[in-house]
Amino acid sequence: MTLLDAPKFDAARERRKALILRISAAALLVLFVAWWLVAGRPIDWPWNWNHYLFGRAKVNAFLTAVEANDLAKAYGIWVNDKDWQQHLSAFNANPYDRFLASKGYAGKADSLDKNLAKRLAREYGEAVHDKDWQRQQTELNTYPFSRFQDDWSSTSPDNEYGAIKSHRIALAGRYGNGVLVAIFINGRKSDALDLAYDPSSGQLSFAPPGVNLYLGP
Repeated sequence: MTLLDAPKFDAARERRKALILRISAAALLVLFVAWWLVAGRPIDWPWNWNHYLFGRAKVNAFLTAVEANDLAKAYGIWVNDKDWQQHLSAFNANPYDRFLASKGYAGKADSLDKNLAKRLAREYGEAVHDKDWQRQQTELNTYPFSRFQDDWSSTSPDNEYGAIKSHRIALAGRYGNGVLVAIFINGRKSDALDLAYDPSSGQLSFAPPGVNLYLGP
């Protein structure tokens, strides 16, 4: 090919390519900023923004259920198990210890070979139709629904807020591998409620004593 055979420069095509690149870059920037805003404008690395987004959404869904006095739904959101009642019934109807006894391993839960323990746990999960039963059973036992009602029922003397009618997320911040969310309840402007969101389990919990977000004077 000689210089005489080279294709002619197409100025219009080059302008179109440049315009497409600019529009694409602008669209990506808009999406990036929108993602940051929806996540609550976190001061953190972008790869952590979804933790804030999902944590805020979880807290909003939880408190909306509490405000509607649907504590069963709220508890399911808290433990990240909307079918917790069915699972609890299955655990009670066929406890793991009884299941082990039926397999010939009564009283041997703590001395089982690792591979055998994993196989039996998997079989029990199939029996109760819950492959994540170990985590869920631990949560149901650690923070049972009866205690949850004491903390969140509008008529419980342990609920310092009384009937929860409204909430507003004041701030969300990094906490360990998860997110800490500060919420003002019933129009309060101080003494925020701090809840922790664990991205790995999808569960909520109370912030440990002395751990809270600074909301200014």
